Amino acid sequence: MPASRVPSERAARAALAAHFTPEEVAADLADRSAAEVWQRRVSADPAGRLARYRPEEELRTATGGGQFVIPSDPEWPAALEDLGEQCPLGLWVIGREYLPRLTASAVDVIGNRNPTDHALTTTYVYAGALAAAGHTVTATLSYGVEATAHRTAAVSGQASLAVLPRGLDHCHPHAHGSLMRDIRDSWRYRCRWPHRNRSDLDPRKCSVPA
Repeated sequence: MPASRVPSERAARAALAAHFTPEEVAADLADRSAAEVWQRRVSADPAGRLARYRPEEELRTATGGGQFVIPSDPEWPAALEDLGEQCPLGLWVIGREYLPRLTASAVDVIGNRNPTDHALTTTYVYAGALAAAGHTVTATLSYGVEATAHRTAAVSGQASLAVLPRGLDHCHPHAHGSLMRDIRDSWRYRCRWPHRNRSDLDPRKCSVPA
């Protein structure tokens, strides 16, 4: 690969994340830069599919208005390193809050998508208590318990962090588009991929371990 086409570390990590799960490249990244690992993978691809991919261009034109944060950035949440080989290669993030401040006190709220009234009441009390104590309520925008947790944090005037299993350009579920916009405008959300509609997108590469 010509020197002029050697991608930056950020673009290389985004390219690797688009084609491989973290576990698939963790061993190589232990002693090589992301740019070196990308070049090796391109050279080893007999079909030439990776050679046709343009990391810098893809990074530059990524939709959703997000920023691709990588481990060398000050904004990178250090706690993600505890995931070991499952640690994301990078995160697409959007919002106005400083990400490490949110993740330092994040507490996941996970529950049924078709909850009972009692479960929703419990979620409201629990998420409200977390927010009042200064914790970041963290969920996935799913129906039921998790959407209630986000809304409770918003009512409390505290931070909410949405971890998305899809891209930044479309909300899933669609009915929670307004909730997603509220979180974006007020706080922060993150995922591994900038947009949803990719023919080469493997769902494993978009999910973020809880």
